[in-house]
Amino acid sequence: MDADQRVRKLAYRVTKALETELLDLVLSGDIGSFGKLCDRYYNSIAAIAYSVLTDHHLAEDAAQETFLRALKNLKKLKSKEKFGPWLAQICRNVAKDMVKKKLRGIDTENVLPLADVGNNEQENQAVKQAIGRLSLSERELIVLRYYNNMSHEQMSSVLGLSKGAINNRLVRSRKKIAKHLKNNGFAEIEL
Repeated sequence: MDADQRVRKLAYRVTKALETELLDLVLSGDIGSFGKLCDRYYNSIAAIAYSVLTDHHLAEDAAQETFLRALKNLKKLKSKEKFGPWLAQICRNVAKDMVKKKLRGIDTENVLPLADVGNNEQENQAVKQAIGRLSLSERELIVLRYYNNMSHEQMSSVLGLSKGAINNRLVRSRKKIAKHLKNNGFAEIEL
């Protein structure tokens, strides 16, 4: 293990220890500490919601609702070390509920600014269409990685998956996008 890896591992442990301390403070009645947890996770939670809703305003609403539900149900959290994945699951449920209530359907025309990777509008539309055809969990990974610029380690922490699982799923998702593009007559576009 090189020095950079050791530093990242130490930073991760320190961050998790701080998170556990903040959770203890919230559970003892210090609501201000929950605000610090919200600040830490807001971008990730909004990105997860966006991967489902494809609308920034609705994703922000879903993120707010996620934090509200998390605060109300914090005593149900079984393991403080799993706060990130627990919060991500609440967010997925909130976003899916919003879709079910027909507040917003999935609009593949509006999927991700990252889809503007092609050389022309036709390629960009094909990429958007390919991303729109992914499952919600695949789209979630694509959004977190390419739209929210999260590292595999950050995604692992938020989603509760191993870095290897995240990498494998991203590879499969990119292959699906590439296959869709190839089937529609486009050369390979680098994501």
